[in-house]
Amino acid sequence: MNLDIIKQLSRTSNKVCLAKNEKGMSVVVKKYQDIKTLNIETTILNQLSVSGYAPKIIEMGEDFIIYEYIEGDLLKDKFLLYTMSDNVDGLIRLANELSIFLQIFYTLEDNYILKDISFDNFIIKDGRCYGIDYDSVEEGMQYTDIAGVIAYAVTNCAGSIYSAFPFIKRILTNFRYQMIDVINEVRICLNSSKKIINIDSVLNDLLLIDDKKNEKFLQK
Repeated sequence: MNLDIIKQLSRTSNKVCLAKNEKGMSVVVKKYQDIKTLNIETTILNQLSVSGYAPKIIEMGEDFIIYEYIEGDLLKDKFLLYTMSDNVDGLIRLANELSIFLQIFYTLEDNYILKDISFDNFIIKDGRCYGIDYDSVEEGMQYTDIAGVIAYAVTNCAGSIYSAFPFIKRILTNFRYQMIDVINEVRICLNSSKKIINIDSVLNDLLLIDDKKNEKFLQK
């Protein structure tokens, strides 16, 4: 396939570029350093694309795949916008869209989790969340990912952490967790991110989500 490379999309160890094919169609080219990662990601993309929650693979080789380009909004950008504007309805909608994707992902074989959660790796288009990167998948427990979602939310919201509470509350509800169930794993994620100075204070605030008397925080 003849491709015209437009720009690089990712600076991770596996090079990802946006390109156009000979028909002028936008595609994504991903070149791998680790063949094991290529095989795992190819399997996941093929399984999820059947359900319509991942881009379809167009072509693959010994160390690369080419898949369709989904033109939408990064979950990261929508999350920032909604926390900046205190758009509670928008945050709840995003949480539902991400939850649906995760629930479908967890039905795949091998008990995979995403492990390294980043909202850069999800695209929102027409009310559907698509996963576009599976470099870090491994076998594990789902609550590890849920904790990763929460940790990402509190470290990347546009305002105070309270602005992310409606999103976090809906994620917990959708997976039938309370904050106390995942708080230790959230601590691990926050320690790893090194973006929060007073982690104990943040964790104490997060535990307020479990207290029904503090529903006001979910409306801020």
